[in-house]
Amino acid sequence: MSKRRLTEKQQRTISAGKNRHSTSNDTSTLSGTVISHHGRDLIALTASGETIQCRLRQNIGSIVCGDRILYTVEDVGSADEQAVVIALGERDNLLQKTGFGSKAKAVAANIDQVVIVCALAPKPNLYLIDRYLVATENLPARPLLVINKTDLMDEASEYIVNDINAIYGDIGYRVIETSATRMNGLDELQSELDGKTSILVGLSGVGKSSLIKDLLPEIDIRIGEISVASQEGKHTTTVSSLYLIPEGGKLIDSPGVRDFTPANLERKEILNGFIELKPYRGRCKFANCTHDHEPGCAIKDALAKGEVSQQRVDSFRKMLADID
Repeated sequence: MSKRRLTEKQQRTISAGKNRHSTSNDTSTLSGTVISHHGRDLIALTASGETIQCRLRQNIGSIVCGDRILYTVEDVGSADEQAVVIALGERDNLLQKTGFGSKAKAVAANIDQVVIVCALAPKPNLYLIDRYLVATENLPARPLLVINKTDLMDEASEYIVNDINAIYGDIGYRVIETSATRMNGLDELQSELDGKTSILVGLSGVGKSSLIKDLLPEIDIRIGEISVASQEGKHTTTVSSLYLIPEGGKLIDSPGVRDFTPANLERKEILNGFIELKPYRGRCKFANCTHDHEPGCAIKDALAKGEVSQQRVDSFRKMLADID
């Protein structure tokens, strides 16, 4: 079924910033932003900064954190008073992943920045980081890498931090090292979040909720622990939640994942997601080059000359193979 979309009148309502509550004979359309969603119930932030619980009408479609909505308040003043979502606003962008049955599943909408959090425990998965980067570059949005739990770093794990800084820092990505335990790097991270709508993503157990708890100490967030047996994080954040940053901006805490695959990407979008490989686009000898074994491949030549990272080229080839 098609989603309800904004009419021209509804768009004018949002632009005018109308935020008055309805009276018993008033069916004014009000605007809000989704901060949490549970089935047909959601919590929205009103234009005046208040929170309101809403019920979804049927056929609205998939709604996620960050979505802009229109709602009305029905039966005002009675015991049955209820805010009802009547339309989903147009999205600036939508972060999606591949869900069950290879169907696209929405994660968050209208975001400026994707904060990819990894940690020394569980061990970083660079292919996962690369897939998040490809998804982010195609939104478009700004990616930011965070290496958390650096208080656990020793001689054996120091190379992991150095590798991440070398691989991603050298191609222009911002990398911040943090420790929620020692409060290291939090001021640096906070300055990158101010004024933006950001989402924290990454494996379960990397400490996303712990970071939010330290950045926003007034927020009560359940913190998970790492399973000693598997060294994988337990899922403690079960639904995405949006928090307001006092200095301005919004921060979305998303459930930890075991894996992440961008949804509905084609070959050209995968190449677009590897920013250091884009300059070689169109320079291969064969138009249908797979960038793997063909002679005259510009990316193969760049790899042989040390102009690009072996790890990143391996990820690029694997993502192409995965969609094929």
